[in-house]
Amino acid sequence: MNDFERRVRQALNPMSTAFTRWWCHSRIRQAWTRRSESTETLRREAAVLSKQARSTMSDLRDSDAGKRAASTLHDLRDSDAGKRAATALTDLRDSDAAKRAATALQDLRQSEPVRKAEETARRALHDLRTGSGTGGNQNSSAS
Repeated sequence: MNDFERRVRQALNPMSTAFTRWWCHSRIRQAWTRRSESTETLRREAAVLSKQARSTMSDLRDSDAGKRAASTLHDLRDSDAGKRAATALTDLRDSDAAKRAATALQDLRQSEPVRKAEETARRALHDLRTGSGTGGNQNSSAS
């Protein structure tokens, strides 16, 4: 280390120390740490629930009732009535009426009241996940 590097380090050391002290005791760091912990908890719980769901699904497939249901569904899809229903559904999806309905639904989803409702729902879910809910409607006084 040359003399210049030593002087730069000596000049920066007090600022670095002060920043480190602030960061270690800051609410930002505490909130970030809690958020990370809650995210990790959600991931662990999701992994456990996913494993349980896979196990339950496997048990269902291996059961007699599950095997009978799969066989019945296969038979239904291969039957003439099942093939006619599949064709009718495809024709319906390709019809002009279905395309108009899809366009109308898309327009409705992009309307201002629906976007506001979706945003409110997103915030409510976020508050529930993070535990930072206010216990009431935040917009009740603004309405």
